[in-house]
Amino acid sequence: MIIRGEVGEQFLSDGADSRFRQGRQGELMVSELHGRYYEAALRGRVFCAANQAAAALSLLSATATGLILTNPAGSGKNLELLEIAVALATAPAGIATLGLAANVNVVAAAVVHTTPLIVRPTLIGGSLGAVGLADSAATLPAAPVLIRGIGGGPVATGSVTAPFIKDDVGGAIILAPGTAISLSAFTTAISVIASFTWAEWPV
Repeated sequence: MIIRGEVGEQFLSDGADSRFRQGRQGELMVSELHGRYYEAALRGRVFCAANQAAAALSLLSATATGLILTNPAGSGKNLELLEIAVALATAPAGIATLGLAANVNVVAAAVVHTTPLIVRPTLIGGSLGAVGLADSAATLPAAPVLIRGIGGGPVATGSVTAPFIKDDVGGAIILAPGTAISLSAFTTAISVIASFTWAEWPV
């Protein structure tokens, strides 16, 4: 059996037949042509939400403030968390450990969306077709549990060593319908501007 490739760029429509793409030295081209999430973003599956003003992070409380992402029950989609970004708005009084907390009981009461945020596609100008709901304040069905520490938090007033924090989750956390996650402070309250970026896929 002979498998043939084709040297050079290809510009194809969906459904078109194609040969494997090769380079001029005969190598099979499997490297990323674009960023990791280009294809999903282009197809309108990647969304983001961010605080529009500094928000104080709650301390693992059912009365959550800061940034909350909910996948409503019956949505028919899984939410694949790609990235968390945090910009500090205040210096804390002491060590400020940040973490991602989750509500994992899929049959619990629905989240009450106190202060909703606009969810936008990362294809800027694309359709606003997300199922995920974001809030800067919400009432959760129960106090969430910490599932992931977020490194790079500040240590004390006058010693803010990381004014910007990024957690490249990369799809390692998925929200099934009926679950929620929230950005939380663990020891000392702190105000931030933060964002979640996620992809939505059929269950």
